[in-house]
Amino acid sequence: MVFALWLLFAFAVLLLIFALYLWLIAPARRPYPGKLRRDVLYAHRGLHDGNQSVIENSMRAFALAAEHGYGIEMDLQSTRDGQVVVHHDLNTLRVCGTDAVIEQTDYADLPALPDGTPIPLFSDFLKLIGSRVPVIIEFKHHKQYVRTLRAALALLREYSGETYLESFHPSVVRYLRVHAPETLRGQLSAGHFDAGTNPIAAFVLKHLLIDVLSRPHFIAYNFRNDRSLSLKLLRMLFRPVLVAWTARSQAELDVARARYDAVIFEGFIPDSSE
Repeated sequence: MVFALWLLFAFAVLLLIFALYLWLIAPARRPYPGKLRRDVLYAHRGLHDGNQSVIENSMRAFALAAEHGYGIEMDLQSTRDGQVVVHHDLNTLRVCGTDAVIEQTDYADLPALPDGTPIPLFSDFLKLIGSRVPVIIEFKHHKQYVRTLRAALALLREYSGETYLESFHPSVVRYLRVHAPETLRGQLSAGHFDAGTNPIAAFVLKHLLIDVLSRPHFIAYNFRNDRSLSLKLLRMLFRPVLVAWTARSQAELDVARARYDAVIFEGFIPDSSE
């Protein structure tokens, strides 16, 4: 009798832990505010060629993506004087060859891209695209991320195109949940992070335990290392919208398409027969 009670107690505890786990990883409840377009492929930082002649996150890369009918994935952060710019790294060294920390530099003092054009302003990007294709916007997390979010959301309120907002950092996605519930928000994650990443943060992100804060409408995951229990449970129980990043060949694109609702690609022109 005592053993049976202990067994029942242990089962109840395990059931409670499992319920708590599901509560932590659950996405937003449906219906969502809009739908993420699944009939297009998304060009990672525009349709660039690895920064040979067409530079990532450049106006030319974005124009080429739109001309080919691809959606666009791009990155936002802000300068010291509050200008919202399109750039991935927190500094300009890798892309521009000159080191400037973007949030510590006024826009006028940022170096030019290798093609001689300035790092794009988000406002100019929106004018260029003009609602032609859907856009996935990743917000970079830095000290002034709230300022970036406020300024970008103000611009998006005047923009009629389809945009989907995402970030790796749960504080950013949480901000969107609270202050912009009408936008489609996504949680970025991966099954593997750089060695320098805080191991606790990497574990929490990998297993999507931060969904309790952000309650995302879609999950954007690195499809190359997506064999996490959380993602499997999400697929089975919640069926969220899943976006794969980043396919770098037609073979990878075909694999990602089989498991995800939408795919971000880079470095090649996808087979138009698909």
